[in-house]
Amino acid sequence: MARTKRASTRRTGTRKASTRRARTKRTSARRTSTRKTSARKTSTSRTRKATRRKKPQGARLTRKAQKRILIVVAVVVGLLILIALFQNPRTYVQKKYYAGEVGRTIVYGKVTGVAVGVAGRGTITVRSFNTGKTYTFYTGVRTRYNIKRYPRAGDNAKVYYVYDRGYRKATYVRIR
Repeated sequence: MARTKRASTRRTGTRKASTRRARTKRTSARRTSTRKTSARKTSTSRTRKATRRKKPQGARLTRKAQKRILIVVAVVVGLLILIALFQNPRTYVQKKYYAGEVGRTIVYGKVTGVAVGVAGRGTITVRSFNTGKTYTFYTGVRTRYNIKRYPRAGDNAKVYYVYDRGYRKATYVRIR
């Protein structure tokens, strides 16, 4: 058998030949408005614009300028507060709830009299600081005291009570 020679022993390259033109030297590097951009270049420029970071708009202040502005604002606010404090105090009409007492079933005042009988039953008489009325409270086994003693005449006391069958019955006496 005879050996046949191949046409070419050299392998052809798979790389595509460059399609770019050799650069020509121009006098002006700027683009002219008559020249159209290719579709490929416009699409890439659009994506570049979307991914670019935008610079903040408006005035940019240095830290020193920000501190100065903050100090000026603090001084102005302080002056306004001082002006508000030094104005003449106005008199307001106080709304009286619970007939002028502390709460619906609470009286705060001075103890004027105490009468304690057998088994802790007795009465406490209190003159209210708010209205000046004198109240009589009945005490019993269920009356609690914040100090483990009965109030004395002259003590300030806050009396919590229930109104039961026409009588004020003290449930808690806070001696102050």
